[in-house]
Amino acid sequence: MLWIGAAAFIALTAPLLSQGGFYGGLVTQMLIFAIAAMGLDFLGGFGGLVSFGQASYLGLGAYGVAVSMRYGYGPWTAVGISLVVILLVALIVGPLAVRVSGIGFVIMTLALGQILFGLAFSWVGVSGGDNGLPILSAPVLGPIDLNKPSHMSFAVLAVFILSAWLLRTFVTSPFGLSLRGMMSNEQRLRTLGYATRLHRYVAYVISVFFGGLAGILFAFSNGLISPTAMDFHHNGVITIMAVLGGLGTLWGPVLGAVIIILFQQYLSIYVDRWATAMGVVFIAIMLFVPEGVWGLARKGARRLGRQLGRPAADGATTRALSAEAREPHRDGQNDGSGDEAEVRA
Repeated sequence: MLWIGAAAFIALTAPLLSQGGFYGGLVTQMLIFAIAAMGLDFLGGFGGLVSFGQASYLGLGAYGVAVSMRYGYGPWTAVGISLVVILLVALIVGPLAVRVSGIGFVIMTLALGQILFGLAFSWVGVSGGDNGLPILSAPVLGPIDLNKPSHMSFAVLAVFILSAWLLRTFVTSPFGLSLRGMMSNEQRLRTLGYATRLHRYVAYVISVFFGGLAGILFAFSNGLISPTAMDFHHNGVITIMAVLGGLGTLWGPVLGAVIIILFQQYLSIYVDRWATAMGVVFIAIMLFVPEGVWGLARKGARRLGRQLGRPAADGATTRALSAEAREPHRDGQNDGSGDEAEVRA
């Protein structure tokens, strides 16, 4: 079923990516932010730790590429340096972040994200300040030249599919099951001997890694990175993507990214206060569909399946009842003949 869904997703997105232009770039941005939102969902939806600093790690990954290339490194080397920086930051700040849970974790990740934003904003000699840093060239691998927009878009799609597969593998592994168990009853798992804080730490590192990976793609796709990409607003937007789509689903954040970016690109054309409209929609979904848009879609699909399967089930039930109604009659005939034989005897 997973592969069928992946094939359908590729069939829907590939034509838009191949035509390039505005729509190809729009879908590319959706996929990039979907990777970051899925990483957040892995930590929040399956581990119960909702991060409010995912956009800051997206910016960290992008700046890792931009700063490396500014100092003369090639695109592939810059990608490697950026991944190392992302992992180092996650490994260093992770023990501090996972010491708390609940609202404390939200505030902690927000504070860490604002520290990274402050560094990017004020460290002008490295980050370029408000002007940001340009990325003048993208990696080239044989015939695949990521400087071409269509090649870049399909590379983002490939990384998105690989990321979704990896996160799905993590979720269905014993590690992912233990994360869900911790979210349900951490004290019980600790009593059973699980190192719950270590589990949270590993989940945090995985989440940060996918946020940084999205940042690398963001840098090459946009050709520029500035501190605004990792400010408070963008941290909130990625969190809303995950929550709006549905935490604990992986595919929900993808749908959330599509909805939010469409709101930003299209609703803003027709409605001056589009952010207010988006807020009203978000509040309505949280009140009436707390499981998110993806949860609502799954519920509708199950209801439709029951409606489609009901006539066949009703027919089978009718036939079974008819057969059952005929059985006592035959049994009664047999029993009656047996009684008559006993009387004659």
